[in-house]
Amino acid sequence: MFTLSHRSPFNLMCVLLLAATVSTGAAESARNAPDSSVSTDIVDLLEQTGAVLEWDEFTRTGVLWSGLDSISFAPGEPIAVVNFDELLRIEPIVYDRGRLRVPGATFATLVERLGDQIDPLRLRPVKAIVIDPGHGGRDPGTFRSLTVDGETITYYEKDIVLEMARHLKAELSMLLDGPEIVLTRESDVYLPLKDRTEFAHSLRDDPLDNVLFVSLHVNASPLPWTDARGVEIYYLPATQRRQVLEEEIAASLEPEVSSILNDLKEEEYTVESVLMGKAVLDAIARDLPETPIERGVRVANFFVVREARMPSILIETGFINNRVDLDLLATSEYRREIAAAIASGIAAYVRDFEQLQ
Repeated sequence: MFTLSHRSPFNLMCVLLLAATVSTGAAESARNAPDSSVSTDIVDLLEQTGAVLEWDEFTRTGVLWSGLDSISFAPGEPIAVVNFDELLRIEPIVYDRGRLRVPGATFATLVERLGDQIDPLRLRPVKAIVIDPGHGGRDPGTFRSLTVDGETITYYEKDIVLEMARHLKAELSMLLDGPEIVLTRESDVYLPLKDRTEFAHSLRDDPLDNVLFVSLHVNASPLPWTDARGVEIYYLPATQRRQVLEEEIAASLEPEVSSILNDLKEEEYTVESVLMGKAVLDAIARDLPETPIERGVRVANFFVVREARMPSILIETGFINNRVDLDLLATSEYRREIAAAIASGIAAYVRDFEQLQ
């Protein structure tokens, strides 16, 4: 007889399955997995497999979803449950100061099992992600000069963000299988602001297609040099009302109904923009701890976030007139690193977006 009191839902499930001796063959084969002292953040597992994690902080239990299939686990438990009916013996996942660490052998087992699942269910597929490198051509943006070994080098915002954008496109193309990843400009050309947002809108084959807009910039204060540094992200304030409902849909509705739906769409874009911005900041904080993010997600009435009728953010990647930030922004290595962190955040946001009704 089993005592079922004082157990989490995960433990209850394991006890019932053990009592029924379900999938003992799978458990036996998993028991022979090699031991490993190396552990990896579960975020890496999600990025490698495309799985989605549902985590309950109260019960400390998690479910990894890949399409309609699942692997349930609890930190410290040597057994996971596949599709709620198959036992899988693993080295326990560790809960460490708010992070989930996956032992090497368990990581390999989960990659193999999740890799066998069908692709994640895309309930709201993102059709395209538009990356907008700010400025360009005759518009250099902000700039500063440094003297290195007697040689003066001028760093222009337009060049810095174009290189970041190219890296960001490459990283997103590896992380996401589905959305089209495009740049508003591929070279050092001048592009009017209106053309950037109209290009994003043109990627919709259907008025309801989901498109995201991410604009990259470099910050500057009015002072020659400043102590201000770090990343900040902007979205359009909720008080900024505009027409976002597609013309084809609005024309088919009564004016009162069209107005209500437009407000709902506007609120959706605001919420999604904030969530995308927070996901990017979380990824930068994790991957680039030397880069401050305390400036946070803010509201601003920038043209590209106002005119982009879709979830949209503008990322200020650092202050060109802060000496620490400029030393980082001046290197190709850092431009690649921050692009990779931004890509990780956007990819995490897209996976959540696509799987929510």
